[in-house]
Amino acid sequence: MATRNKSFLQDSSIYFSAIIISTAIAFLTLPIYTRYLSPADYGIVALYMMFGQISSGLVSIGIHSASYRYYFKYKDDPVEYKILNSTNLLFLFIVYTLVGIGVYYLASWFSSNLFNGKITDALIILSFINGCINYFINYTTLILTAQLRSVTFSTIIISQALLRVALALYFIFMYSMTYLALIYATIFTNIIIVVLLLFLIRQTLGIRFSLSSLRKSLLFSYPTTPIKVVGLVYSSFDKIMLNKYTGLISVGYYIFGQKFGNMLKMVMDSIGKVWTPFFMENAYLNTKKAQNIIVNRFYELAFFYMTIGLGIIYFSEEMIKILTTKEYYPSMYVVPIYVYFYFFSIMGTITVPQLMFAEKMIYRLPISVVSVIVNIVLNVLLIPSFGAIGAAVATTLSQLMVGIIGLYLSQRVFPLPINKLKLIRLYLILLIFTIPVYPIMALGINFLLKVVIKLSIILLFIWVGVKIKHITFKYFSDTFFHLFGRRLSLT
Repeated sequence: MATRNKSFLQDSSIYFSAIIISTAIAFLTLPIYTRYLSPADYGIVALYMMFGQISSGLVSIGIHSASYRYYFKYKDDPVEYKILNSTNLLFLFIVYTLVGIGVYYLASWFSSNLFNGKITDALIILSFINGCINYFINYTTLILTAQLRSVTFSTIIISQALLRVALALYFIFMYSMTYLALIYATIFTNIIIVVLLLFLIRQTLGIRFSLSSLRKSLLFSYPTTPIKVVGLVYSSFDKIMLNKYTGLISVGYYIFGQKFGNMLKMVMDSIGKVWTPFFMENAYLNTKKAQNIIVNRFYELAFFYMTIGLGIIYFSEEMIKILTTKEYYPSMYVVPIYVYFYFFSIMGTITVPQLMFAEKMIYRLPISVVSVIVNIVLNVLLIPSFGAIGAAVATTLSQLMVGIIGLYLSQRVFPLPINKLKLIRLYLILLIFTIPVYPIMALGINFLLKVVIKLSIILLFIWVGVKIKHITFKYFSDTFFHLFGRRLSLT
């Protein structure tokens, strides 16, 4: 058990270190970007990225999930997995080529009807190409994480961040570009990275195409297609509504609020790359002890994520004021609400692997349908009056519905000894500690005094968590310091 826990923390720390470094690179360049790009420019970039993600994601049929899932099943049969993986990649290439032809001829229609002409035809086409390349990157990095190649994955992530920034700054200073600098830098970087990734997973590739393997993958992943559709509507409707009712500047505020809120997602993703294999290993043991190990680790991670998120909520004001200009300051009011989106996503860290292990991904469909209906209704009601903050509230409440329904359905297909009252208590405590953030933001007091107040609240939250025995201080501190590449000895 000690060895397994050490391995979990080591791999998590490697992934986390890569995320920290790549995030630091991105945030350190914000003072430069925000002096050359306006919130409206960020709005254009957001809509550009959104179209590529939606169009490529819709036609992919979520087939990457099959390649990831069956890696664990065929771990001891590399030939069989090579056939399945190669088949899935060839299928994607063929589909993307055919759909790309359609996007080329319909680019003008998309530009005028979806984006009111604010995204040009050329950018529509480029967005689709970038979305396809990005999907291949996500596909191949999933295989690296399944193989627990944490060092390789981390090297790729850091290299990608460095190359993207270098190219963006080159386009800004040498060609006086604004939003196009970010767009061109992203697509050139992605092309280089995807070629490198395909080389790195070459042992899982071949030139065979198997209809039976494709059928197997599609049977596993097809339930995720309507889920994917719903999810993409969920993630894009708010931006389209914001652009229509409040303009590109409001989209920029919303995206900037997301950017800071996404720091919690990066933490969750880095640990999640170890968490899913950890979950699968213990789930296959099919014992009460293994199930308790899963649940106890989930509680520990949930509290850790909430502590990091609380820090982001309280110090988003300082980060935005230090790293940006005054025209971006309104986005700091979006951050606390958007971080709650990820707080509610914490439930998905255990419910999604439950459904995946039980091979009941179809159960995610009703979850997604309910959430997108709630999301659309709330966006229509809130965005015209409250703009970016209304969009953040709508997204967050929708994710709460996802968490509740997901927990109920996943417990039906693969029951785990989850104490729901314990989980509810933790969220109530978190809410109590979050409420003061807006009054504190409004206080016109000394900068250092405000920092001390915020830090005290976060430390008090940790103390309460230890006091109610939701987590031990030893585990929390070991995890925190290990993720930053340090060890802490406690007696």
